[in-house]
Amino acid sequence: MIYDVNLPKKWSADLAYLFGLLIGDGSLPLAKTIRPNGKYQTRYLIYFVSNSLKFLNETYLPLFKKLFQLSPYVIEVKGKKNPLYNGRIESKRIYEFLQKKGYIVGRKAKIAKVPDMPKKYHRYFLAGLLDTDGGKKGGGFGLSTASENLALFCQEMFERFGFRYNSCPWRYKEHTYHQVYLPKKEMHKLLKAIPIRNIDKISFIRNASVAQLVER
Repeated sequence: MIYDVNLPKKWSADLAYLFGLLIGDGSLPLAKTIRPNGKYQTRYLIYFVSNSLKFLNETYLPLFKKLFQLSPYVIEVKGKKNPLYNGRIESKRIYEFLQKKGYIVGRKAKIAKVPDMPKKYHRYFLAGLLDTDGGKKGGGFGLSTASENLALFCQEMFERFGFRYNSCPWRYKEHTYHQVYLPKKEMHKLLKAIPIRNIDKISFIRNASVAQLVER
């Protein structure tokens, strides 16, 4: 069956945010399966995993459908200690569209980079990254990544908005990983500048910011 696929003609806030989500917790695997005739068939799978079924249903799925007129389906990933869900879909046109826009297929964690988009959309891309790979860092909140490119981008964005931040690289198995985060006293500024949509992340930042004000 051939589905009617919509491909965005230009960058937008929604597309930049989706890219942030997919670079954070998504993947375009290099996959092939064997047909009944013995020949290999290339698969064009698009995955997005999350431990929050609510975030998938209320944010990722509606956004994906809004952009492409197709909706991924959700399966629970088996064999995990904690619940984990995969919003997956197969579409050659969307797969190749994302690839042409700058998404790295296959193993991307250490070499992921910011797609070439207008700078006015950078904060939406960062929001997607923080909604996936963002979290509590010490007493603050920020990004953990294996990609030096994404760490430098996060630092540049924090500097652009005048945030005071900490950077904490560390070595593990001959690779440098990165944490770029705002200390607790700076966290209240984040929601005013970066349009984060993940309710759990927003709640954490707000509660930590309130606690910081009380401590004063």
